[in-house]
Amino acid sequence: TEDQVRELDEFLIGHGTALDAVVELVADPDVVVERLRKRAIEQGRSDDGEGVVRHRLEVYREQTAPLIDLYAARGVLVKIDAIGDIDDVTARITAALAERAIVASDAAAR
Repeated sequence: TEDQVRELDEFLIGHGTALDAVVELVADPDVVVERLRKRAIEQGRSDDGEGVVRHRLEVYREQTAPLIDLYAARGVLVKIDAIGDIDDVTARITAALAERAIVASDAAAR
């Protein structure tokens, strides 16, 4: 939320640091629902039912998505296509951060 962004900004300033990047994982909502529905079935997770997932996506749209413009305006937003297997998405993230001279060990430390 915007309040959380302000708190994070204050915390980082207080520690003499700032965000190098904010990664947005972009995926079609229907693909997300289907993936999590499958995970619910495979792992017996009741928290990944379609209704629950769609509610989480709605909360994201209302509370988190507005922050995308804020971070884009600051020049720290990195959009990543999140469709694909974990290794492919990880490679996309690593490459996008490397373009900003952020290596994986730096990203993990922040």
